Amino acid sequence: MAARDYVLNNFGWKLASVVAAILIWMTINSNLENPETHSSSTLSRHLPVMVKKAPWDVRGFVLTPAEAEVTIRAEERVLDNLKMSDVDVSVNLTDVTDARSFGKKVVVRTPLNVAVTKVEPEEVAVERVSPAESANDHRNPN
Repeated sequence: MAARDYVLNNFGWKLASVVAAILIWMTINSNLENPETHSSSTLSRHLPVMVKKAPWDVRGFVLTPAEAEVTIRAEERVLDNLKMSDVDVSVNLTDVTDARSFGKKVVVRTPLNVAVTKVEPEEVAVERVSPAESANDHRNPN
């Protein structure tokens, strides 16, 4: 069989396959995220660091510093509609024992389409300012 016969044999199917491959490639390529078409911006704010602790924990804590600078990145339209109350900046003190002072990592939670790029400081100093309630004095309401 000559080379010409290899090319012309089932030529319609071969041409249809090439056209289908090109269309599939164009569809996939057009749906990929293009950084030039989706402009993202960054936003930086000083936000208060909230203390998360168990409801029955009556101990008082002081955080130093009490604020953290949070930098976030998202599409401009997302940042325009974002409320700062959607960004949760906190330290988790539910697992704290009776230590007087210690450091804790600052945790930032944002909506899914918002990325945290920087938290400054990453850790805050925590100091207990009131004595811990003893286990014997703790009354279970149940």
